[in-house]
Amino acid sequence: MLGCRLGSLTCKTQEGENTDDRRLVQRAGLALPAAVLVLGLVSPPREGLTPGYVASYSLLLVAVALVDQTAPGATAPRWRRLAWLLVEIVLCSLVVRTQGTLIRPALIYLLPVGRAILLFGERSGLLASLLVWMAYGINILPGAWPANLGDFPNYFSFFLAPYAVAVILSLAIVRQERVRQHTQDLYDELRVAHRELQALHQEVRAAAVAQERNRLAREIHDSLAHYLTVANVQLEAAEKLGVERAAQGLEHVRRARRLTLDCLQDVRRSVAALRAATLEELALDRALQRLCSEFSESAGIPVQFTLELDDAITLAPEQAQALYRSAQEGLTNVHRHARASRVQVELRSTPECAVLVVQDDGVGPPPANGHPTASSGYGLLGLHERVALLDGQLLFGPAPGGGSCLHVSLPTQRKRTPVAGST
Repeated sequence: MLGCRLGSLTCKTQEGENTDDRRLVQRAGLALPAAVLVLGLVSPPREGLTPGYVASYSLLLVAVALVDQTAPGATAPRWRRLAWLLVEIVLCSLVVRTQGTLIRPALIYLLPVGRAILLFGERSGLLASLLVWMAYGINILPGAWPANLGDFPNYFSFFLAPYAVAVILSLAIVRQERVRQHTQDLYDELRVAHRELQALHQEVRAAAVAQERNRLAREIHDSLAHYLTVANVQLEAAEKLGVERAAQGLEHVRRARRLTLDCLQDVRRSVAALRAATLEELALDRALQRLCSEFSESAGIPVQFTLELDDAITLAPEQAQALYRSAQEGLTNVHRHARASRVQVELRSTPECAVLVVQDDGVGPPPANGHPTASSGYGLLGLHERVALLDGQLLFGPAPGGGSCLHVSLPTQRKRTPVAGST
């Protein structure tokens, strides 16, 4: 909207300025013949103000004024502009010849001088304006040849000052028009750039909204879905025990209740993370230990947790959270699909990355190319997106000894070792 307003305002301003320039030139084309007419009547030729002189002189000046008002535009064909200029110069020459004094009526030549520059530009216009000097010289020649050839410098020196003024004013108008056109081009470019910027802003906004929706979907699946799945398992176990084993059923209900409370806390942490400027740093080793213990207790599947993480490795909060969600999703998939009797969870480090492996001895996944797809479920697909955003790699497929294996690696940085003696 701002670009449109700027463009509209600029166009209106420039149209007004162009109109003012055209009106100024048109008025000059009327005022100068009128002034030359007055000079010719005040200082008539030797014969005096005869009716024939007044009529012919006046008609020639009216013709000059009318021809000047019909000047072609600067974009007209070159031959047309040149023909029009020659016609005006011939009429001005007839005006000077009719008056006969060769001084005051010579001011009428200022019209074709200015028009030549306006029609042909600076360089070509200056060359075209030299035709005026040729026409004026033809006016002088009959009275100066052959005895008074010294009169040429006198007449030319008189005409030089008005000629210079007309040239300077015409050049100023041409250069002002060029600057105005350059300004218009800049405003056009600004308007186009503004439209492109608006379109880019809309694209970036749509991409940011889509990215945020995907992130929220991953958060909901990785937190709520995990807890609700385990809670559902506990409630199913309590339902199967029946009245005869009410004590054990009550224990399963208590576990389900505890899991729902953990789920509620996780939701609160997610909301806090959405509102916070930075993510809260996670104690990843303790969180994974607790996750494995709770899973083993609720699902009845032993989990072996191995930690071989170098203390020199630095994990960003986003990386720690991604590794935790990966372990969470891996255990959830084991419980849902693997029919496994044991699970191994390993977190280790290499010089370049941190690696999380979740491996079971179950039935294994269906054949795939190692990369999650929509058929793998939203959990693995969202997990793959989360890892990819951190420049990591996720592989899911059959384990070497049977079962399934989830392998996640994230690039890390090593902590800087303080230099001895440094402050």
